[in-house]
Amino acid sequence: MSKSSQKQNRKRAGGFWPLVLCAVVVMATVWSVASWRRDGLPTAHIATGQEPAVEIVAGMVRIPAARFQMGSDYSGPPDQRPAHEVQLDEYWLDRHPVTNRQFAAFVAATRYVTTAEQVGQGHVFDRSQGDWVNAAGAQWRHPTGSASSIAGRENQPVVQVGWYDAAAYARWAEKRLPTEAEWEFAARGGWFDAEFPWGREELPDGKYQANYWQGKFPTESQVLDGFAETSPVDAFPPNRYGLLDMAGNVWQWCADGYDEDTYRLSPPRNPRGPNEAERRVRRGGSWLTPVESGALGVTARSHALPELTTSDLGFRCARSTKPE
Repeated sequence: MSKSSQKQNRKRAGGFWPLVLCAVVVMATVWSVASWRRDGLPTAHIATGQEPAVEIVAGMVRIPAARFQMGSDYSGPPDQRPAHEVQLDEYWLDRHPVTNRQFAAFVAATRYVTTAEQVGQGHVFDRSQGDWVNAAGAQWRHPTGSASSIAGRENQPVVQVGWYDAAAYARWAEKRLPTEAEWEFAARGGWFDAEFPWGREELPDGKYQANYWQGKFPTESQVLDGFAETSPVDAFPPNRYGLLDMAGNVWQWCADGYDEDTYRLSPPRNPRGPNEAERRVRRGGSWLTPVESGALGVTARSHALPELTTSDLGFRCARSTKPE
């Protein structure tokens, strides 16, 4: 074969392999898209960088039907494992935790008496002791004791409400408490790899994105985020779904009963923890949560007795159908 023929053959071969590579990439992309969209449902497995459409009606955000990977195999305690795929139907979620103003309207309409009012006390964090104490007279109107008030705190989350109180409010509002799976998916804001509701970094652009504890807990509170206790529900930016306070400020009750083996036994569609469980799930952390605890993370689980009332525990509601 002449040198010119050999040169032409090498040239043809050099043009052939890029075409093969392009074909492989295209086929892989098509396969991936198909796997992301099985049954027509979007997933949160891949962070596309595209902002999701946000629809807000009557103070509730539409959360689309989707599949996502719930939990984590790489961080946190064993009750966050195994990571498993969950499919959720569309639902609506309160844009922010229920506020003192909203809870006051419920009490005025129903004359409801909360758990803390019935027992005459609630749990309050005592900074001088660095621990929780039973405070006489603490209840939703007096969040840190009988001498305290919610005057000027109307737009802050209601606290000193137990799980039964939250469920009663939800029924009155023709809503319900969110399931743990619904809460986590909404907190992720469409991201698969988010650590926090706002992304992967604690301080994007050096700015605080939530109200939580800065400093050595429980002896040192630096208040770098500007709030020593609860904050207004709109004090920090929303996540990509337009939801406020999905981490910090107040813990939030979920509908589910708590079981450390829930994820291992969980059904794949619209899962919910055991209703007969002694404890109920709560999510999100609070103004008393240091970031190093991990409790501000989107996969973090916590639980408490349903009668528990504290100065950092509230709730938000969900609904399966579109709000009026």
